[in-house]
Amino acid sequence: MKNVSRIDTVFVPVTNVGKSEEWYLKMFQFRIVYRSNDGQYVGFRFDQEGPLQCGLTIYKCEAIPEQKHIPFNFYVSDVEEMHRMLKESNVWVSDIHEGEGMKFFDFADPDGNVLGAVTF
Repeated sequence: MKNVSRIDTVFVPVTNVGKSEEWYLKMFQFRIVYRSNDGQYVGFRFDQEGPLQCGLTIYKCEAIPEQKHIPFNFYVSDVEEMHRMLKESNVWVSDIHEGEGMKFFDFADPDGNVLGAVTF
């Protein structure tokens, strides 16, 4: 459709919104752009100038659904630095892999949601 121009946000389930909000703010250069009145949703955007980019919204759930595949990657300019920073913060990270012009790895948030980091 011609009037669709970007993905607005991706949703990540969490069991503790407050704990996850702190974690995502600590790990990424995010700012909060939305908080639902009932405290069940918190929306983030990267804290940077320029065109609006895709956001990330955490939402409260009782149990994390089983993942069959990582839902998305964060694009990073320096995979090794991101890997080191997460590892030093006691975040589970996979090994860094290389292939087809990319370097990438997986990592988990406090609820065990496995996400990716990639550069190319």
